[in-house]
Amino acid sequence: MASPSTGCIACLAAVVISAAAARSASACGVSTADGLSACSLSEHEEETRPRWHAGASGIYTSTAIRFSNSMRGDETRSAVVGSLAYHPTARTSYQIAAGGTFGGRLVTPAGNQDFSPGVTAAVGASWRVVDQSRPFVVLAGNLSFSAAHTTLMGAGGAAAGPSVGYQAFDLRVGVLVGTTIAQVLSPYAVGRAFGGPIYWRYQGSDVTGTDTHHYQLGAGVTLVVARRVNLFAEGIPLGERSLVGGAALAF
Repeated sequence: MASPSTGCIACLAAVVISAAAARSASACGVSTADGLSACSLSEHEEETRPRWHAGASGIYTSTAIRFSNSMRGDETRSAVVGSLAYHPTARTSYQIAAGGTFGGRLVTPAGNQDFSPGVTAAVGASWRVVDQSRPFVVLAGNLSFSAAHTTLMGAGGAAAGPSVGYQAFDLRVGVLVGTTIAQVLSPYAVGRAFGGPIYWRYQGSDVTGTDTHHYQLGAGVTLVVARRVNLFAEGIPLGERSLVGGAALAF
């Protein structure tokens, strides 16, 4: 489904990549390709490295939904999501995220269904598979929920029907493969698989839905702009299409 969980994973991936890319202020001064110092296993660095990452991202998604009544609808949605990730080790991360959906449309045979503002929330985790590697490899998973209402729109933009609840659940797993250049720039390729039900009511009948595509293929980049601040962007042209941009802070 066109769920804001895409942005949650992108935010999670960004803070994981930035944690690998950014050098700690108390590092030993000798860095490998992924930004980990030669003494990365020392007790001192483990005590002083940032363990928390806060991020915010804006998300746009576009996908096609197939419903249980054999209807297909084209869906576009936007969201703003904030996230907080905890890194118990240099290679693992756990994340929570929450935000709001703003605008969007579901195009159906009965007409355009406009989305009301809604809410979204997610939990996730990631694991950098190989330490001190080039390229880096990150596995990530995310479970999300979003809720809003749709309204059938008539001529002139006036409502032509009642407001109807629209709830979506999404479970996705993905892998990111990339490298870090000059300790500040981390381009990566990403692939994800996902699925989950949508619950809605169409023309007086309860229906369930799911995406026609259950995958994403695309690329992204993270840029360290200060010692513990980075910007990130991700574009997905294949499968469930999406654009994500935001920032993250390590502390």
